[in-house]
Amino acid sequence: DSVAVTFEMQKNDQKHETMIHGCTDDPVLCPVKQWARLVNRIWTYPGTIEDTPVCTVWRHDRREQITSRQVIMALRAACATIGSARLGFEPEEIGTHSLRSGAAMEMYLAGEPVYTIMLIGRWSSNAFLCYI
Repeated sequence: DSVAVTFEMQKNDQKHETMIHGCTDDPVLCPVKQWARLVNRIWTYPGTIEDTPVCTVWRHDRREQITSRQVIMALRAACATIGSARLGFEPEEIGTHSLRSGAAMEMYLAGEPVYTIMLIGRWSSNAFLCYI
């Protein structure tokens, strides 16, 4: 029915914050179904234990953890492929926070209520309003 995700450490120094998301009817974007897929994938890796981080992937015949630096590099490579003329910004102008601000804007454009955007994005202040 729901999934509880605990964030051990956040940029705003909040520790061990737990967010609960309920099941939805969406077959692709349901947070419960996606979390189940993620956990099931990680359990297929040899040597996985209960405390294996969710940022774990299987590469080069071993478990590795995806870093924020790798995410930034992948985002910037995708932007470079699409091109700054089409996107309206340079790859160096984005980072991992762009995912949160972009998601807030997408939810707003999709007609989601502001309080839902705040809850899903774990915004602890009205600062996210500048993104939408």
